[in-house]
Parts: sequence; structure tokens; C-alpha cells
Amino acid sequence: MAVSFSMRDVVIAGGVIGALGTVAIPVLSQVRMDSGRQACIGNYRFISELTGSYTNDHGGKMWALSWKRGMLNPLAPTTLYFASDSEAQGTQAVMIYRRLGGLSAQQAPVPQNWMPQILNSHAALLDYINQPIPQSFLVCPEDWTRQNYLEGNYSPLPPNGGDGSTTTWRCIFSSSYSWGSSYWSPSRQQWSVNDQGRAAKLPIPYAVTSDVNLWTVDGDTTISGSFGPRQAADVAYPSQKIFLSDEYARHNGPTRYYAVQNAGQDLLFFDGSVRYYRPDSTNPGWNPQNTTQRKNMGTRFAFTKKNDVFGALGNSALTANFTCGWYKWTRGGLLGWDVPRRPDMVGKLPINGRVENELVTTQGDW
Repeated sequence: MAVSFSMRDVVIAGGVIGALGTVAIPVLSQVRMDSGRQACIGNYRFISELTGSYTNDHGGKMWALSWKRGMLNPLAPTTLYFASDSEAQGTQAVMIYRRLGGLSAQQAPVPQNWMPQILNSHAALLDYINQPIPQSFLVCPEDWTRQNYLEGNYSPLPPNGGDGSTTTWRCIFSSSYSWGSSYWSPSRQQWSVNDQGRAAKLPIPYAVTSDVNLWTVDGDTTISGSFGPRQAADVAYPSQKIFLSDEYARHNGPTRYYAVQNAGQDLLFFDGSVRYYRPDSTNPGWNPQNTTQRKNMGTRFAFTKKNDVFGALGNSALTANFTCGWYKWTRGGLLGWDVPRRPDMVGKLPINGRVENELVTTQGDW
């Protein structure tokens, strides 16, 4: 027997289907977001395991680029010794990328005047596992640009290297996850001896406030061994100190730059735990520009971030200003802690002049 439907039946059925769709789409979106978040947590745990293995195999040192000033340059062995740790470690990173990525010298030239440790310290970890690159465990599943890189689609590349150079081929092998500068540089600016036999201050690298994609240094970069692997034992508070974080919070709402006050994300700590924090539940950090600022417990690192190809600043903005660097600029480097923040300041922006419960830097060389 044939069954007929009236227009009323069709309208009602369409309404039901539409209502189910409005329920299903957010649910599916949340499932995808939760799946991506769990994948990121898995990446963190895998990196933590690799870091433990690397540290055990390298005398307690954590992974970082390790070549030094004064070493013979293997790309020019008859004429050139490296003039700085950064020059040596830049060549080290390039040679690792060439070998593991199957690139020629023409495809992967050595950048000039760059600080390779900022975005490329993980090259030492890639060298340790000795597998073809890029590697997916270094990329957030919601980082669509780097996901394209994994699939062989190298567009878009950033217009600059994010570390003072304009050569961007190496961004193909970059990671969604970043580490603080104290992971590969001094935590405090003590005195040392340079190659002229003179007393000099260790170099403290920091981002330029007008554009955090650009970096500079306070101190003497000719002191050999200033930049490179740190001992795991140097981390004074492993359960309170953040090891890795994403430059963007990608899994809890719209993508936001990490320094946005409510841009919460899962963070990998030095003790291997992964915990969720909003920036305003972490310590707001210090101003790293010079000794006076580093000792001033009441000032913070205010800076400007320019839009890039790896995330979004919101409202299609080309730049955004931030009042502090939060856990990426921990007071005291590896000697300090990121959590807990003083209870009366949790959920708030820092107040200029108000001291919070970070490592005291008013005494000694900072």
C-alpha cells in the first residue's frame, strides 16, 4: 500500500532533522577538539619520555644544540672556526635538518645572524632519535600550517625566520611546542671570562618588546659555553616549572595567542606531568632586558606580538599588545617557578609595582 505525505509532514520532518543537526554539529566539534587535545597530551608524554632517555644518555643534560664557539666549522674546515655558540649551533641544526630531511646545501642554506636555539633546540632531539623529518609528535593536530608541512605542503612559510633571519625553509621542521630561553641559556647573569681573558657578563637573550619575533642579547656572546644544554638538576622546582607549551591555545574555544589572559592550555612540566592552566593562574614573569629590570620584582615584560602563519590574534588583528609574558618569562629562569601564583592575584592581570610569589632576584647577580 502506498504511503503519502502531506506538506505538513515534510515540514515537521525537516524541522526535526534541522534540530538534530544543531545538536550534532557542536557535539562533533567538541569531539574533534577533545581528540586533538588528547593527541597533544600524548605528544607531550612522548617528548617527556624521550627527554628522560636523552638526559640519561648525555650525563644528565637535557636536549639542546651543543656545538661551541672555537670548534672547527665542518662546512669550511680549512679556513674557519666558529666565532660564537650561536654560529656553531646554527650550523649544527642545519646539518641535522639536511641529513634527516634529505635536503641539499642549496635547499637548506645556513642562515646568517640568527639565534637558532629559540626555535630549533629540538633539532638535537631529532638527531637523537635519528628518524626522517618532519615528525608528527612535535606538531599539534590543530596546528593546520604545520600539519600541511607534515603532508609535504610547504605553504604558507613565514615571511621571516622568527629569530632575526629571513631564511624560512627550516620552519618546515619547527614545532608547535616551545620552551623558555633559560632552557638553553643562563638563568642568571653571573660573571665569567671571555676569550681575551677579561671578566665579562654571561649573555641573557630576550625578545624585543616592539616585536617578540626579534631577539637580542644583554651580555658577552663570545663566552664559550654560554648557550647550550642545561643539566636537568638545574631545574629547582620540576613540578612547578613548565617545560613545554604551545605558542597558541588551540583546544578550548577559538585559537588564541598563549599570553591572552584566559587562553588556557595543557602544559608539560619538568616532572613529566601534564596539567591545564590559564595564563592568569601562572606567575607573570620578569622583564629580562637588563640587570636593573631583572632585579625589579614589580615590573613585567610588556610586548607586542605580530600576526603569523601559525595562529591568530583575534579579530583579524595584525598586532596585539600584552602586559606580561607569563610563564614563558619566568623570574629566575630554571631557578624559579611558574605555579602556584599568589592566591589573591589568580585570574587577574599583574599590577605594576606589586611583587608576586616568584623567585626573589633582588640579591645576587641577575
